[in-house]
Amino acid sequence: MSVIKQLSVILLATLFLASCSSQPKKVALVKAPVVYRVPYDTLTDDLAGFISGRPHGKSGCLAGPDTASVWKKFAFSMDSGFSELDSSRFLKMRRWADSELVSRKSGKTLFYPFGGPDVLNANIFYPNADSYILIGLEPIGLLPEICNMPVGQVNKYLGDVWYSLKDIFKRSYFITGNMIGALKKSSVNGSVPVITLFLKRSGYHIVSLRMVGVDSTGSWQFADSLKSAKNITSGVRIQFAADTGRLIQSVFYFQTDISDEGLKKNHGFSKYLSRLPECHTYLKAASYLMHGKDFSKIRNIIFEKSSSILQDDSGIAYRFFDHNTWNIHLYGKYVKPGKEFSWINETDLAKALSDPSVKAVPFTLGYNWRTQAINMLYAVRK
Repeated sequence: MSVIKQLSVILLATLFLASCSSQPKKVALVKAPVVYRVPYDTLTDDLAGFISGRPHGKSGCLAGPDTASVWKKFAFSMDSGFSELDSSRFLKMRRWADSELVSRKSGKTLFYPFGGPDVLNANIFYPNADSYILIGLEPIGLLPEICNMPVGQVNKYLGDVWYSLKDIFKRSYFITGNMIGALKKSSVNGSVPVITLFLKRSGYHIVSLRMVGVDSTGSWQFADSLKSAKNITSGVRIQFAADTGRLIQSVFYFQTDISDEGLKKNHGFSKYLSRLPECHTYLKAASYLMHGKDFSKIRNIIFEKSSSILQDDSGIAYRFFDHNTWNIHLYGKYVKPGKEFSWINETDLAKALSDPSVKAVPFTLGYNWRTQAINMLYAVRK
């Protein structure tokens, strides 16, 4: 074979091998995760961030230098307060709930009568509820018009916000008398600022905030469609969402009396409660109201609608739980309530909690925060 032919063969072989090696290889395609961002009300969300001491956008006047120094001091205090709560209480609550509560992350409604604006603790125990229904006597109120306030008034408002939270920081619950005073129009102006503050402090964006009402038929509607209606139970709906994700959750807060006498007078809200979906119920610092006869209607509604009930001993008296209907799980220890509720003494609950198999409650919550004699009852429908 001539040299030229040899070189030609070598060249052809080289080109063939190169073409084989340059064939595209099959590569497994990895699908990039889809990130969903829920559109939210930027102005309301930024305002809620401002009054909660959280980083926020600069909508409206919120970047103004006049409020910056005031806000920084307030934000530092809020960060310190909530950081202490997170390490001393909230982390322990979440771990306990993960261990002990069935379906705590389900999307069921969370019903929290006597909760006032305390969406904070409800969200810790049940973070994925589609709706939180809170009821209290505290006024509804509005977010502040920060952009129309002089610097001194902004300073006072932020101080009032801090003052309104003192019972939560110290005791883990609101004292209704204190809250009604702290939330009056001349100070924080209602439950709306507190609810949005708790949501922002829990890492959420405010998607929307609209006033609502329950009409005489038991249906809730937006307030602007109820202007000519009578016998309305006023409330607010606040929608919120995590930074990423498609889940939009709602908090409904209604200001109304849910004693037997109050519900007797308020037929519309009674109908609304009768139509509640199957739900989880949470009761804390409920003033032992459902231990007696004057709050029997709301007690019966809770028993009828709940798939589970989580409470301390201030909720429904132990004697009312039918063990044929409920699997009862008890935690902690019983101490007779102090002088404010001196007529309460649940000897049956005390006996049940004295069983050596009863686990301790690893956090402080409710009226016995000072003595740390905490108890929890978790009832799951059979």
